[in-house]
Amino acid sequence: MNIKNLLGAGVLALAAVGTAAQAETKLLFNMFMAPQDPFNTLVLKPWAEDVIKATDGRVKIEFAPASMASPQAQMDAVEKGVFDGAYMYHGFLQGRVKLSQIAHLPFINVNAKGSSIALWRTYEKYFAKANEYKDVQLLSLFTFPGGPIYGMSDPVKSTADLDGIKIYSVAGNVADMLTKTGAGVVVAPAARSYEIISGGTVDAFAGYPLYSATAFHTAQYAKAVTDIPGQMSAPSFALFVNKKRWQAISEADRKIVMDLSGEAFAARLEAIDQLEAQLRKDVANQGVPFMEADESLMTAFRTYGKKLRGDWITAAAELDVDGEAALKFYEQEAKANAQ
Repeated sequence: MNIKNLLGAGVLALAAVGTAAQAETKLLFNMFMAPQDPFNTLVLKPWAEDVIKATDGRVKIEFAPASMASPQAQMDAVEKGVFDGAYMYHGFLQGRVKLSQIAHLPFINVNAKGSSIALWRTYEKYFAKANEYKDVQLLSLFTFPGGPIYGMSDPVKSTADLDGIKIYSVAGNVADMLTKTGAGVVVAPAARSYEIISGGTVDAFAGYPLYSATAFHTAQYAKAVTDIPGQMSAPSFALFVNKKRWQAISEADRKIVMDLSGEAFAARLEAIDQLEAQLRKDVANQGVPFMEADESLMTAFRTYGKKLRGDWITAAAELDVDGEAALKFYEQEAKANAQ
């Protein structure tokens, strides 16, 4: 081979390397919950590993070692490019995302897997046209199991038990429903719940499942657990990525990523359901009683829950969405996919 051919071969080799390097996209994802939180270890990171494998390493998802923004600032930070991807609690998006609040309505959820699949399917069928996530690339929607009420000394199972006490709750419908019963509600992000609950400033807490109470180290303060049949709410979240970073990925690889996201990601929440079931057994074996809310509390919750449903249907109509049809579809899908 002459020098001209050698140089030509070298140029082609360098071009191939350059093309390969250009095709590789690294996405930095933020986790506002602790890295060891079961959602991160059982759902998010295995999904990321599958993305890397399915794209032969062309799309690499990496995770910040500690949260780079507050829970309320995840979407804004992704839009600004502080990091490339994140997940965010819909309770902090009430002002800009109305439709996905459907999962927070009372008495319509079964478990995390069923509700997560229902939320994604309802989004695709009814909500996508409203384009509420227009500033980011939406990858998936998901929920956690609904949360009970944790009494820190005595059980909280009636309206009389809630009257005048202080109770911690995450933001959203759970906090609103508890306020209507006469309780003094302390609202803060779940990531801050430990300092509030451990500090002894509240008498009870609610708004997240036992899995989260264990992850946030607050389960140890629960002396009684009151279940709400049908659940007061299911904490729901959006998983998303920066739009410019998404466009940097080839069309073929974007399809691969979406095939692993959407409903496929939602179905991964079955791992959280399994963990929740085991934790409930473990806590019961430790002598913590489990009970259901009495009729006085259920009546109060149903009364205000009816208003919440009506308000959501009205908000949906303002976005040209048939809220009643979407709600019926969601409930059917949540039950059908709970197994």
